[in-house]
Order: sequence, then C-alpha cells, then structure tokens
Amino acid sequence: MSRVTTAESALKEANALFVDENFEEALKLYTESIELDDKNVESFLKRSACYHKLDKFTDAVSDANTAIKLQPDNSKAYLRKGMALFALDEFETAKAAFEKGQQLDSSNTTFRTWIRKCDAELENETMSTTSTTITNKPAEVSTPQPNAPSNVQTPQPAQPVQPLVAPVPDTKPRYEWYQTNTHVFVSIFVKNVKKEQATIEFEDQSFCVTVKLAENNEFQLDIDLFDKIVPAECTISYLSTKIDLKLKKQTPTRWKTLEDTGEKKSVQQIETTTSSTSSTVQKKKNWDKIVDEVAKGESLDDQESLNKVFQDIYSNGSDEQKRAMMKSFLESGGTVLSTNWDEVGKKEVKGSPPDGLEMHKWEEMNK
Repeated sequence: MSRVTTAESALKEANALFVDENFEEALKLYTESIELDDKNVESFLKRSACYHKLDKFTDAVSDANTAIKLQPDNSKAYLRKGMALFALDEFETAKAAFEKGQQLDSSNTTFRTWIRKCDAELENETMSTTSTTITNKPAEVSTPQPNAPSNVQTPQPAQPVQPLVAPVPDTKPRYEWYQTNTHVFVSIFVKNVKKEQATIEFEDQSFCVTVKLAENNEFQLDIDLFDKIVPAECTISYLSTKIDLKLKKQTPTRWKTLEDTGEKKSVQQIETTTSSTSSTVQKKKNWDKIVDEVAKGESLDDQESLNKVFQDIYSNGSDEQKRAMMKSFLESGGTVLSTNWDEVGKKEVKGSPPDGLEMHKWEEMNK
C-alpha cells in the first residue's frame, strides 16, 4: 500500500469517527494522516474542525493557517480560521478571515452570517468600553494662605461617582428540532412572545432570531444550517410557549445535524418519485415520541398549529404509520393517535379521555 493511500485511509476512518462525535480518537487518526502526508490540505482542515470540537481553538487556528499556506485560495481554510478566532474572542481578526473567505467564495452565505456576528460582538465591545470609561475632572490646586500651619493638608476635591451600568443578561433559549424529508422544524422555547417583539431572518443556509424580552434584555439565536433551505417558503408560528419555525429544504435530504460544522456534507438524497411496485427500506422514525412531545408543549389555544404538525407527520409517514393513525383515531373516538401499526393492528384501540373526564360510546349517550 502506498504512502498516500495509507494517509487517505486514515483520513477516511477519522472522518467516520468525527461523524460519530468520537473526537478524541478522530484527532489521533487525523494526526496520523498528516504525519503520512503533510501536504494534504483536507487533513489539516478536518483536524482544525476536530480541535474546535475539543475546545482547542489555538490549535484549530494553527491548522487553518497551515492549510492557507498550502492552498491560499481555499475559502474553507479561512472559514475554519475565522470560527476558531471567534471562539477565542478575537473578533476583529476573525472578521478579516471571514471577509477574505467571502472574497474567494462570494456564493457562500455562511461568511456573511459570521461577519454579522463579528460586527455584533465588536459593537458590544465598543459599548462596554464606553459605558465603563470614567472621566476625571482635573484636581484644583489650592494656594496656601499666609501664616497657615504647615502640617495642615489641603483638602482634595471628591472624585465624581460613576453610575453603575446594569449588565445585559446573556439569555440563550432552549431549542429542539426534528425533520422530514422535505422540511426542518425548529421549536424555540420562550413564552408569550408577540410578533412585534421578534425579528426573524431566513437566508439560503442560515437563520437569525432576535427577541426583545424587556428593556435592555434580549436574546439572539443565529444558526448556520447543515444544508440549504428556501427562505421564501419558510414559515413562523408564535405560540404561547414557544416560537415554531418550519424550514423548507432546498433538496429532499436527511440532515445529520441542524448546524453546519464546516465539514464536507455527506447526505442521503431522498427520491421524490415513488412506485407502487417498489419498496424502500428507510430508518424508522419514532413518530409516537414526536406526537407526545408536540402535544405536551401545546395548549388548546394552539390546536390549529398542533393539527398542522399532525398533518405533516401523516403526509410523510409510511403506509403502515398512516393506517395506524387512522385506526387509533377512529376506534378511540379521537382520544388516541398512534403510528405504531405493530401495536395498533393487533387489537382494538381503547379511548383515553383527559383527566377528570369519562369515556362514553355514542350508543350509550342515546339510551
């Protein structure tokens, strides 16, 4: 086996470990790949990403710089360098790296998002410096009076008291996501947010949510997405307990993660056309868990949004899941909704009324 082939084999195995989030072992194999071939730009970029995951940001910058020396026109190297510098709070230098990367690849909107992040941090730094600067009035010099005792000290003017500036809380909301073949659903858990309080922007491969909670108190969620979306077909729902985003995928695929890790994507494209004579084996999704989680997070006031989610689940489910949903819903009088045909198909689905209520059949009500 040749030297280069061995390096490529180590790189391939390291990538598999990285996807499985086994970053320590992946790092060892990335290093082995570089020792076998120290001219492979891809190995340095992947190890830079691995260092980033392990919070070794200085090492991540070093590998990105090496990649730039080997290939000065590689935009991804500037992306990795900028992300590591940003994590080190070197916002001005990070911005310069992102701007250089954007010059090399103007079609990649990820650079624009990161530049916007840098501008926001630099603005916060400027405001913080301004609010903590104390301007001292020069002390007045007193002229000694004749015959004044030499041991009497001249009173010094009091220093002006700097008003305290209340810090702005760094509120980071909890969010969850799941996906179908065609859409990604993101739930941001923040209560009672009105449309006028929020600014939500969609781009080709990112979205930014800014919510003003109170005076001098807001949060921002800025996500670079795993793959591209269609901004014009993305929707927003403001509920009592959360904000729901429905993102239309540009290409029917299964995403490995919600956020872009800066790595080369390896996704499974989903065929949009199907035949009645063909069958496709797909990884089963726990729709029951999704139904339970969605139902717990909704109130009766959100029934319309809840129905919309169930429609999406039904339209993207398998034939068995659809039969299970119909059978469980009809037999339980609309109180149970299941997608598990192995369980539902064996027996009649009994009704499960809410706490404090009793289940009665229609025949009993007319006796």
